[in-house]
Amino acid sequence: MENEFNQEAYDMRVNKGMLPIIDIAGHTFYVDIRMDMLRPKDDFLSKGIVFSQIENYYNEDKRHYTIPYNPKTHEFQEPDYRNIKELPKDLIAVRFPSERLLDRIGWNRQYGFELTHGLAKQGLKLQFEAKQIPWKKTFLIGLIASNLKAEKNLQKTTEKQQPIQSNKNNSKGRKM
Repeated sequence: MENEFNQEAYDMRVNKGMLPIIDIAGHTFYVDIRMDMLRPKDDFLSKGIVFSQIENYYNEDKRHYTIPYNPKTHEFQEPDYRNIKELPKDLIAVRFPSERLLDRIGWNRQYGFELTHGLAKQGLKLQFEAKQIPWKKTFLIGLIASNLKAEKNLQKTTEKQQPIQSNKNNSKGRKM
């Protein structure tokens, strides 16, 4: 049973050292478990997508990440969640599998498992494609609504706190 996976892909990954790749919004990334990242194939200025920086975006039940991504810089980029009041124009939301599913062999090697561990169950793929997710299907919509509501409440309370100016001279302290 343990041998029922793509032997050609296994050979490419183990014997030829080929890293799996994932296409994110038209750009190719290497799945590099050893470096803990999705490394852009041909953009050496990009920091890529570091798994330890996106762990808060991991959905354990569905075993995937949904992250804000900047297609110009080819990097994970968090918006300013405290102050965000509209959908980001320069970012998109992308979803892709966990690093264990993206590179089972690299994962096994990193965590001391047999190289073939889990391959029969999961299979072995060397190419993936991230899905672009509409912002409406992310938590951002609720957060923006919440920030706008908080801003409106703050404006109301500051308007109420404005002192009413009177003509009386109520100054305390020495008189001249």
